[in-house]
Amino acid sequence: MKVKVISVFAGLGKTYVGKKYKNVCDLQSSPYRYDYRGVNFNDYEKLKYAGEKNVNPEWPNNYVAALKSAMENYDIVLVPSNEDIRALLLSNKIPFMFVLPTLDSREVLLERYKKRNNNEKLIGEVLNYFDNWSREQKDYPYPIYVLEKNKYLENFLLDLELVKEE
Repeated sequence: MKVKVISVFAGLGKTYVGKKYKNVCDLQSSPYRYDYRGVNFNDYEKLKYAGEKNVNPEWPNNYVAALKSAMENYDIVLVPSNEDIRALLLSNKIPFMFVLPTLDSREVLLERYKKRNNNEKLIGEVLNYFDNWSREQKDYPYPIYVLEKNKYLENFLLDLELVKEE
């Protein structure tokens, strides 16, 4: 499979890689999922789970369209690891890989979430997923990769030569 779309668990460096490498797009789902008219985006991480949000009536078609466009314009498109995003990829027959952290990375991730000012509700939900997701290939119909403790997505992409240091 030629890597194009990678579903990545929260806190592994999607945003960092998306900003650093010109051939990589970090396609966050929230701006497509919710109607953010009139919302200040200066601190995106604090917006996650901040109060009630209205679902965008265009969701999920607007996200799928943005994803297909990004796939035409970037070598790699990073997407969140939410189950509904992965289901969208599968239903649209978009091949992807899934990148998860090891089980011994829980405390490292918790510190990353706190440093980026995620609120407690988001942190609790993400850590619940962390604790309950299997890291066994047989449980998924797509390839999964488990990053070692203290490793970031950038390390993984550099090792596979999907990005190059500039």
